[in-house]
Amino acid sequence: MKFDLLIVDDEKIVRNSLRRLLQSDTCGIRTAATAAEALEQVRKSVPDLIVLDYKLPDLDGLSLLRKIRGEAPDVPVIMLTAHGNVSVAVQAMKLGADDFLEKGCEPDIVRHVVVKTLETARMRKELESLREEQWARHAVGKLVAESRSMRHLLTVAERYARSCTTLLLEGETGTGKSLLAEWIHYRSERHASPFIAINCGAIPKELIESELFGYEKGAFTGARASGKKGLIERANHGTLLLDEISELPLDLQAKLLQVLERGEFYRVGATEPTRVDVRFIAATNTNLDELVAQKRFRLDLYYRINVARLHVPALRERRDDILPLAWHFIGQFNGSLRKQVREIDAEAQAFLLSYDWPGNVRELRNLIERAMILKTDSVIRREDLTIGGINATVPHRDELSPGTELLGTGLNVLQEVQKRAIQVALEKAGYNKKRAAELLGIPRTTLHFYLKRFGIEEGETAA
Repeated sequence: MKFDLLIVDDEKIVRNSLRRLLQSDTCGIRTAATAAEALEQVRKSVPDLIVLDYKLPDLDGLSLLRKIRGEAPDVPVIMLTAHGNVSVAVQAMKLGADDFLEKGCEPDIVRHVVVKTLETARMRKELESLREEQWARHAVGKLVAESRSMRHLLTVAERYARSCTTLLLEGETGTGKSLLAEWIHYRSERHASPFIAINCGAIPKELIESELFGYEKGAFTGARASGKKGLIERANHGTLLLDEISELPLDLQAKLLQVLERGEFYRVGATEPTRVDVRFIAATNTNLDELVAQKRFRLDLYYRINVARLHVPALRERRDDILPLAWHFIGQFNGSLRKQVREIDAEAQAFLLSYDWPGNVRELRNLIERAMILKTDSVIRREDLTIGGINATVPHRDELSPGTELLGTGLNVLQEVQKRAIQVALEKAGYNKKRAAELLGIPRTTLHFYLKRFGIEEGETAA
């Protein structure tokens, strides 16, 4: 492994001396005489180690260290200080320097400190390489994120991944909450330990306790003679995703709260607690605030899982991702179905971009899979795309530009278009006002205003 070192010192004799001392077959040396030059070098290519002098002509070393941390937060830094300047060394370590050296110290000491710091850098590189392998193996190496909303989501998720805090993922069914949870796990320090997911709504209530917490031998009729580890115990040192946590029964919510607060739980039939170290990620497609108000979800558990919160946007809210996702799935199915699709024609693209995707990314994937199964050529066409078994068609131009036929009639076209949009949203939402407001992208109070303004009877809609 070849390392790249950057030496930052305004004295040429010091730069040359350190270059001669440290350069080898495994170490390449770059130098900089000023803070500005050093920052330019870091931005061009982040080195494996920076040896940084405290005194520079244009900026002191501590201020430069702060700027370097902003550009490359993980790069190791060794601070060079004058003899006996302990306070500078302490400040440097507080700002994230990995070590410090006094100018003029023995060459063997310099080599030892540099080699020790580079060994840490080597281990970081190997860890990163292992993570890349795991991401590829578990198919979570890359989430499609061309849209601004998804790029922002992954930026925040990356930061949360570095901590062990409990996360709450919110979003509609099919938006990819489970995939995001797995993505976060494999970017965390727990990546080498298990990632386990359970759908709290998919397991019968009488079985979910033993699935989560496990049981002792002889705990109940039909129990295994050896007992059973629950999913919480199996996820020890790793991550447990509690999908659709809103479906967890109230009595088990209390037991889960104990695990979150104390890091321990009781197996079914046990008299002694089992201790675990688990990072919990909860996911839901329902409004937990409303469930808390209805006494269907514990307030104390809600506060405990809502430490950090991420909202996964619906596909219709991230339309810049639709075609990249379609190509992502085409690539997958080209491999698994042995197809050779290379093109999506213009009408098919128009349909994909205009459809509302109530089933989100999952629906798009299913649509592409259906089209690919029957493909005998290399082009996805409009007629290949079916929704619910019905041939999908691209909306007529007037449907894509509603109200154009009213131009010149003397009517208030903008008002008519607003009214039509509200009526369409209400129909698509099954006359549920909350859902209709979400489809329109407006607050519910604003929808009420327009219902009154346009004379749409309140009684026609569901609360």
